[in-house]
Amino acid sequence: MQQPIKRLGELLVEGGLITPAQLQSAITHQKIARGRLGSNLVALGYISEEVLMDFLSHQTGVPQMDVRNIEVPPQVLKLVPHRLADQFTVLPIATQEPKSLVLAMSDPSDLNAIDSARFASGLHIQPVVASHSALRKAISDLYRRLEAPGVALTVELGKDQSQDDALPVTFSLSPLAVPTPPPPAPPPTPSSFPKDPFFDNPAAPTQPVNIDPFGLFDPAVPARPAPPVPAANPDLIHSRTTGQSVRRLETYQTRSLVLGLIRLFQRRGVIGDDELQRLLANLVEAGEIKDDDKVG
Repeated sequence: MQQPIKRLGELLVEGGLITPAQLQSAITHQKIARGRLGSNLVALGYISEEVLMDFLSHQTGVPQMDVRNIEVPPQVLKLVPHRLADQFTVLPIATQEPKSLVLAMSDPSDLNAIDSARFASGLHIQPVVASHSALRKAISDLYRRLEAPGVALTVELGKDQSQDDALPVTFSLSPLAVPTPPPPAPPPTPSSFPKDPFFDNPAAPTQPVNIDPFGLFDPAVPARPAPPVPAANPDLIHSRTTGQSVRRLETYQTRSLVLGLIRLFQRRGVIGDDELQRLLANLVEAGEIKDDDKVG
């Protein structure tokens, strides 16, 4: 009967490299942070990368490889897409005959990563064990230089010091885009209409405007001024007769004076046409005044 395949955590506990409590803590951390169990054990400080690499190499029979400062040909990097390499933390190293690809992995027991790399490259996979942190850095650096459109330039700082103290710095120079100047504005087109002598006069507002541009009037003959129109007086009641002398007020009878005042008040709008009649009727009916002078 075939025995079940033990997982990495169980093998580490059996080998005495971690405790069951540490394994359970790493599994809980893995559910939150994702990633492989080995990288979570290293992140929590339960095991070092060197010890984990030695253990995986011994368990799987896969050799180790140091991928720090490694250089990979561009045609080899293109065999495994950047997205796939970043997802499974794998890095193609070199090709070997017949039709094999050396693939650096942090967990060589990850069959899903091996199958994905085999499908993408079309080659047989020969896994090697590498440090997880070194793999992450190498994947980022190598694929960034592969995808950069510019020219890679390496400058060593501290050249006056020893060779070991020199710090290589890589720059990626891309050609700057030259902005295209905007096209020149078209010249203004002259108006096809002549200037209006009344509205397009260039003279200042304080100067008089020529109101006779076509010479329709003779400047030698001055215009006759219009006679002044007297203002109408709304309080003046014009007489029906003209050319006759106006009688004096004391020559009129009392009845005529009173009726004249009533008409004047009605025309001025002081009292209405029937307002005085209604008032007199009420006063006579109430006995406040007597009507001794009735008209027969």
